[in-house]
Amino acid sequence: MRIYCLELIVKEALVKVDKKIKILVVDDEELICWSLKHSFEKIYGYQVNCAYTGNDALQKLTENQYDLVITDLNLPDAHDFEIVKKIRNLVTCTPVIVISAHLSDPYFDDIVMQDVCQYINKPFDIEDVLGKVKEAVEYKGGIF
Repeated sequence: MRIYCLELIVKEALVKVDKKIKILVVDDEELICWSLKHSFEKIYGYQVNCAYTGNDALQKLTENQYDLVITDLNLPDAHDFEIVKKIRNLVTCTPVIVISAHLSDPYFDDIVMQDVCQYINKPFDIEDVLGKVKEAVEYKGGIF
């Protein structure tokens, strides 16, 4: 019995080590989605899905489990923090990073209220995004 339990513990540990971090990138700009997806997959080996609308993002969130969501605030079918609120209704514990060209002082209260873990202004430096994503995943307890 003890050997069997030890085998299960080892198998669970190996699954956690082999687990790929899954990220959902939500932005209506295809070039931004492509560049983030390419960077995360190439540099860290993360698994990345892209959504170009709020509805597409919500559908993907109901079908898959993600370790992190990165979202723009201005989407064709969702404006300002509407998409973050909808994401939070579906997944309360998944870290959310907001990227937007329209972040200013009035938004900072919403960032705190919606439990956004990071915010990034557009245009952004890809190294800055990579660093903030790594911090968010490590904070959640992800494995690299």
